[in-house]
Amino acid sequence: MREVVPVSPGKTYKFRLMNGGAHYGLRINIADLNMTILAADSESVEAVVVNEVFLHTAERFDVEITIPNDWVEGDSFWIRADSIESSSQGYQNGIRSILKVVDHDSSDSENAFDLNDPIDSIKSPLERTIDHLTMNCFDRATFDGAPNGG
Repeated sequence: MREVVPVSPGKTYKFRLMNGGAHYGLRINIADLNMTILAADSESVEAVVVNEVFLHTAERFDVEITIPNDWVEGDSFWIRADSIESSSQGYQNGIRSILKVVDHDSSDSENAFDLNDPIDSIKSPLERTIDHLTMNCFDRATFDGAPNGG
């Protein structure tokens, strides 16, 4: 059973992403949407827009995503958390959850959790475009307005 997160078109949602693991980092991608990073390790930062984040052990990011207006009720999309460990050590597909588009004004919202996996491949796409942006190890010196310390 996969975790299902019901969302509605045009709405903005805030997620706290954390890596509670002890060994490997995770690469997080939410339905191939842009994510706006609002905080790193619970400290507010100047907003940064990225396509995915690498979360190393015990790291946390607060991010916001906006669901596109053209997403249709009943659609579902992957939330991917891929381990950075090599495939020779047993890595296959990582952890998956699902964004399910629902109409929160409809009485059918209680059926949001009755669904099959999204039709897109469960594996993360390996192809990255030149403008694809990944946050890896938040560097406070790089971003003006970020708090000192921590």
